[in-house]
Amino acid sequence: MKKLTYYFLSALALFFISLTYMTHQHREEVTTILQDEPCNSPIETVAQEEKITPKLVETEIIAAEQEKTVEPKETVTKKQEAPPKPTFVAAKHAPKNPFKEKKYKDSIVVITGEILGKRTNRIKVRKRVDDLSDTESIRFKVSKKDKTFSGKVVLHESGYYRLYYRSKKYMMYLTPGDSLHITFDPDSEEGVVYSGTSAGINTYLAKRDQYDDDNSLARRKLYRMPYTEFRDTIAVERKVKEEFLWSYVKDINEVPAKFVGFELAHIAFEWANQYLDYQEQHPKYAPNDFESMDKFNYKFVKKLDLKTNDLLYLESFEQFITRYLDIKADPRVDAQVVGSDINGIVISERHRLKYNFVREYFKGKKIRNYLRTKVVLNLIGEDGTPTMNPVLLKFRDDVKNEDYRELVDEKYAKYAMIDAGSFAPDFEGVTINNRKVRLSDFSGKYVYIDVWATWCGPCKHEQPYFEKLKEEYKGRNIEFISISIDKSRFAWENMIREKNMQGHQLFINGDFDSNFASLYSVKAVPQFILIDPQGQIIDLTARHPSGRVREDLAMLNL
Repeated sequence: MKKLTYYFLSALALFFISLTYMTHQHREEVTTILQDEPCNSPIETVAQEEKITPKLVETEIIAAEQEKTVEPKETVTKKQEAPPKPTFVAAKHAPKNPFKEKKYKDSIVVITGEILGKRTNRIKVRKRVDDLSDTESIRFKVSKKDKTFSGKVVLHESGYYRLYYRSKKYMMYLTPGDSLHITFDPDSEEGVVYSGTSAGINTYLAKRDQYDDDNSLARRKLYRMPYTEFRDTIAVERKVKEEFLWSYVKDINEVPAKFVGFELAHIAFEWANQYLDYQEQHPKYAPNDFESMDKFNYKFVKKLDLKTNDLLYLESFEQFITRYLDIKADPRVDAQVVGSDINGIVISERHRLKYNFVREYFKGKKIRNYLRTKVVLNLIGEDGTPTMNPVLLKFRDDVKNEDYRELVDEKYAKYAMIDAGSFAPDFEGVTINNRKVRLSDFSGKYVYIDVWATWCGPCKHEQPYFEKLKEEYKGRNIEFISISIDKSRFAWENMIREKNMQGHQLFINGDFDSNFASLYSVKAVPQFILIDPQGQIIDLTARHPSGRVREDLAMLNL
């Protein structure tokens, strides 16, 4: 019995030893596979010891997300310090929206620098929004003693900036929390050297344009190619540019996904613009190659992102959508509008149709408003007459971007012929307390304007009637504005205080030489102007308060 028990226990022990050995072997095999096989996770660290450029596919873009690695729980006796992780990492596959940026706590970018070449008084930095928007420059004063400069830029999202040094312009990308040192070195290839937290991506931007020039085919040779060869050639060219981007990105610890998303989109739209160039240029360089033009199509557009508003930061994107709208909309406009372009009504109708077609081809609201503004600016340049009003009135309802509206107002004021039925150009006056007031502040209401001067006898005669009219229509959908075009503000202020004149009392400097007087054809005072809630002039020389103006106001159903 003892011998049987002994054999049983020996066999059992042998079984457990074998089981432990097999388990250990299996773990070693799994570990070996994990070490030898590439990770299939969507997040993959770029800066590794082995500097291997990842293989790119045409649709691949990088993502930027903080690593969220769940570590196995371990019992530790004291707190262990983990090595710092990069804020952003590159990935093989991007999230659905690489432009959806996290909110930053630190909104300051510290910029320092020095000039090794010829000194300039100031270094200038300006945010790049789009070619219709005007952004304020941030200036850094350069020390006379050692030609250094420093300053801070406040921003709440990352984006592109233009760096201006003498006659040169450099593209930069800044992210909240950056600390960037800039050296203008005439001996360096690009003329500028970066160091600091965002040095890697800004060095890439400094080298990008030159790299593109060095690796692009001559345009004449490219656009002479048969279509199939052209298509394959620019596909390879695009891949080369992407590889060049990755050659920088893979060795940088902190790469914002938004930046690489922008850069890959920029490469994509440069590629797309080449298709449009080919359509225009190939018939010139190869006039007998009808087969290539028969093969040409717009299927490539399906691979492009035409919805993301953020892409307006890219010049290549702006160029493409402007040209693409022309290509798609113009033939449809030609088919619907017959007549001479000399005729103002025809010009207005062509632009009205094109304005409406914007909605068909583009989904992003900011993208639509950008293109609508382009259409209206072209309209004003081609035909400055009242026939453009339907388009302008629609524009003012649709587009609220102040930069876009100001551009349109300025161009309209320069080219338009103002009369009854015209769109009323915006203008600005100041109150006695120096508060700025614009005509557009009264949008949605009728406006009755009294243009006067302190030295004008008939103007003084009308003032009591004007005040009475204001009282009669108090609380209705109409505003009454008094605008003085005196040369002397002192005289205007004295009369305002002496007569205790209330309501909207504005001063516009310049007398009859002012921009306002020129816009509204003010050649004598008093002059009264009536404008409707949509900003259209009902009457440029409306009837006086002492006359029969009430008959006109009664027809407005106030």
